[in-house]
Amino acid sequence: MTPADAPSRLTDRAGLPLTGGSLALNFRAVSLLEGIRAAIAVAGTLAAGALLDQPQLALAALGALLACFTDPGGALPARLPPMLIFGVAGAICLGGFGLLDGASPLLAIPVAGLAIFCCSLARIYGQGGLLTGNLLAVTIVLALDMPTGSPVAALHAAFGFWAGAAEAAILTLALWRIRPFGPARAALADAALALAELARDLAEREADAGGETGFDLHARGHRRAVREAIERARAVTQATLRRRGVASQRANALVLRLATFDQLFGALIALGEEMAARGADDPAARRALAGIGDLLGAMAPELEAGRTLDTAPLRAGLEALRGTVSSAKGDPALRRPLAAALDRLSVLITVSNAPGVTAADEIVPPDLMATILGPLRSNLSLASVPLRHALRSMLVAIPALAFVAWLGNPFGHWLAITVILVLQPHFSATWIRAIERVGGTAAGGLVAAAIGLLVHTRLELAVAMVPLTLFAFAVRGVNYSAWVVLLTPMIVLLIEQIDPGANQWVVAASRVGFTLAGGILAVAANLVLWPSFEGNRLGAARRDAIAAHRAYLVAAFAHLTADAPPPEAARRQAGLASNNLEASIARVMMEPHRDDDPLLRAAIVTDAALRRTAGRLAALALEPRPEAAARAGCRAWAEALAAWFDPDLPDPPPLPPPVGLPAIDDGLARLARQAELVREPVTSETIA
Repeated sequence: MTPADAPSRLTDRAGLPLTGGSLALNFRAVSLLEGIRAAIAVAGTLAAGALLDQPQLALAALGALLACFTDPGGALPARLPPMLIFGVAGAICLGGFGLLDGASPLLAIPVAGLAIFCCSLARIYGQGGLLTGNLLAVTIVLALDMPTGSPVAALHAAFGFWAGAAEAAILTLALWRIRPFGPARAALADAALALAELARDLAEREADAGGETGFDLHARGHRRAVREAIERARAVTQATLRRRGVASQRANALVLRLATFDQLFGALIALGEEMAARGADDPAARRALAGIGDLLGAMAPELEAGRTLDTAPLRAGLEALRGTVSSAKGDPALRRPLAAALDRLSVLITVSNAPGVTAADEIVPPDLMATILGPLRSNLSLASVPLRHALRSMLVAIPALAFVAWLGNPFGHWLAITVILVLQPHFSATWIRAIERVGGTAAGGLVAAAIGLLVHTRLELAVAMVPLTLFAFAVRGVNYSAWVVLLTPMIVLLIEQIDPGANQWVVAASRVGFTLAGGILAVAANLVLWPSFEGNRLGAARRDAIAAHRAYLVAAFAHLTADAPPPEAARRQAGLASNNLEASIARVMMEPHRDDDPLLRAAIVTDAALRRTAGRLAALALEPRPEAAARAGCRAWAEALAAWFDPDLPDPPPLPPPVGLPAIDDGLARLARQAELVREPVTSETIA
């Protein structure tokens, strides 16, 4: 067995998957719990209603289903509050608006519009607020379609809805409490798999002749995904530690592994930059990169399961990789980032033997009042995109609800529901969501009608909900259209429970027709009412990205020339800023734009230049600290480059002469080329 073969043999012997499919398996493991919870809450309640001849329990099943959808995922402290808030607020909305609609429909509609405004604005509180707000708005629309004649009837409906939501919350507490660190471990496993894919793609990139263009594609395709995976793991880990505390070896291990993944990411970025700069094929480096990818792929299932990584096979695989790197005769510039990457892998493997690493620095105690009032204060202006979106939602929902009330169609509420769920703050997201929802609803309507032909009793319908629920939660976070395909028959079946005897073909056709109309109305509203095009914000995203990389440059040179710590925090902020810029570019590309849009061209060139800048800075951070005689020259370059990365400075100073160290001089020259592209990207037809 050669050293390069060690990781593959290692994982085969351990029975661990090596491919990117591990990510899907990891996802399904988490989604299985979600699907089981929803199936028990929804199908179990429906079955109880069928056995007890209580069709009213369908309201509890509806509350349970919607409460499950408000679950944003992650650690338990982040999951329960949205579900509990939704259960109470949804019950109040269902009972209150049902009672108000029964007493005065003309008053109920404008009041509902005001409530929908508040629900839409809830997105300022993050993913949990977004989900809870949207589903509360859906509950309000459904309540207007179920008027009650007395406070007792309204209270009865509200209690049933709340009971279903509470059941879902209790099941969440029961299922996830048995694995309190499970979400954090799963998020770390996802980060490991994302890093594995990056390493494997780097190995392939070195073998092709793509040059820098190939590495630009690599950076665009993988760096954003890895940064997002690490940030998700960071958020879940912090939420877990707030709940469980930091005074444990497991908590310390989570924090250390998270920091090590980020450092490993930096080493791989530096390696990619060195490979792009030289363009030469280095078989030893390529084998080592493939081995790193395989080793990370083997670690991922162990991380998720909570098993130790300090095992003989993993240590043997790491030592084989060290032998591959040390014995090969290749470019020394590639050996430094490879050695740093292997050092980080060593830390990952031996972390279980390193107690005492503090996790306290990762915990920021939340300020409750600041958490509630801070986002609200910062968005109380028409310049706020979320506020304009909430106003748009209210102004479109009120006439839609009035039309539905005038039409008298029992399924007309899907028009208003579609408008609420399709309408997004940005035009690009709205019309994409409209296409996905209309197409998914049409396919789901056919599925619902087919199920209706096969099942006839309430118990059979309850049984049919089980596979639908499991599959719906399996694809919920993967594909929106597929989720809608499965959600449609679930809603249709729930309506069959609430209103037995409805024809599934009629229900499905009504849903498709009203969904199509709602999608068209949502797109039109986004064009007419405060149209929010991403092109208006692209310039700000570009400037923010440049500023973050300028700060990274200053921190990297401070580490190189002084006793400053490694620029890990600045590198992270630069990566996040690049991700934001790329997301903004993607949204602009989905909007109507001119092919010769100078700002879009500037942003695209700037994005590529900043990714290369980050790679070169990561490589410089791994360079040995120069002698005192060369440090003055490095500091002069740092000041000059910082000025070149300042777009507000009209005339940057001339660049200093080389410092006399070949490796550093080469990196400085490449940084200078990227600085020129950042300053004048519109006139740059190619990336040098």
